[in-house]
Amino acid sequence: MPCHNGNNIGTMPLTDYKNVSAYAKMIGYVTQNNIMPPWKAEQGYNHIKNTSTLNTAEIKLIKNWIDSGLIQGKAPAKQNVNPPGKTASINKPDLVFAMQKPFAQKENFTERAQVFVIPVNLNEDVFAEAIEFIPGNKKIVKSCSISIDTSGKAAQYDSYDLNYGYYSPVGLNFIPYQYNWYQWTADMQGATFYNKPYLKKIPANSHIVLHIFYAASVAAQKDSSYVKIKLCKKQDISRFINSRVLFTPNTITNGPFVINADEKRNFYATVSLQKPIEIHSIMPMGQNACTSWEIYAIDSVTGRRTDILSIPRWDAHWRKKYDFSIPIQLTKGSKIFAVASYNNSEGNASLIILPAKKIIYGESERNEMFIVQYDVVELAE
Repeated sequence: MPCHNGNNIGTMPLTDYKNVSAYAKMIGYVTQNNIMPPWKAEQGYNHIKNTSTLNTAEIKLIKNWIDSGLIQGKAPAKQNVNPPGKTASINKPDLVFAMQKPFAQKENFTERAQVFVIPVNLNEDVFAEAIEFIPGNKKIVKSCSISIDTSGKAAQYDSYDLNYGYYSPVGLNFIPYQYNWYQWTADMQGATFYNKPYLKKIPANSHIVLHIFYAASVAAQKDSSYVKIKLCKKQDISRFINSRVLFTPNTITNGPFVINADEKRNFYATVSLQKPIEIHSIMPMGQNACTSWEIYAIDSVTGRRTDILSIPRWDAHWRKKYDFSIPIQLTKGSKIFAVASYNNSEGNASLIILPAKKIIYGESERNEMFIVQYDVVELAE
């Protein structure tokens, strides 16, 4: 349980019998109601990797242990957390991109999202075969979405904010060249290594954009996070993973994107593929009125449906990029569909604006979003 190892964002350490038994009733409640571990995607999608879920037998085992009186078993033999040859860390990075100064998180008991813009300062394009985000303060760094900006807009927004970085609760206020190029969450350990020939590009004279989500804190904290990159030689390059936007409000077929007070609405979107592609990961983004997502594809040749992602109980606090163990291949002319549900009424306990008011699209906390980002490789026809 990396989040609850005593030195991470989990508020209580679950490292020994004393700590686990003290929270036993709460652990039973959150596991039986699928609140923890915080995996929101529907189970059974075998193409999604690194799932952090408990199966029915494991949940039942926890319940039986609690009901039987919290019997203490024998401590297992000490295990090597990172066996030789299986560590996922980048020990000798080719590049390091670090926050230029610490960011101060105040003791205000609320979450915060801050964007930090770091110049690449390279005269030529480079290509990453592994990426590793290192949280500077594991107690408050909840997640980080990394984008690549070539337009200079991120630096422009940064100049408007007197604090280090600029405040942005959900997005970046614009769509950069590579959007959500990489995402780290607190349950991840080590680096992401891309299997050749898959690589990610860092253009010359671009900016690395860190969108860090900080947990609420009861005391003032500081963070100095950074990113480690392992590069691949140019001659090894044959296929790039691009981080792009798949669905926006412009792709909605039953718009406009407006949700009136006390209204429940489903929005439908469709994209037709102009080229054959491979989808390596996908990340829907919504806010507090959003309640569910479903994304699937219909192949133009076989007519076969591919279920890509289903999140029946959307929770904006646990936005996540879902990586696929085997890329999903779709032929030219295939269609990808998205359905997102929204509940703008008092029946939605996640709403932060009450009484409910009309919601339009936007990235502020008073708005709502309909956007899906994906990592995609365009294939030869």
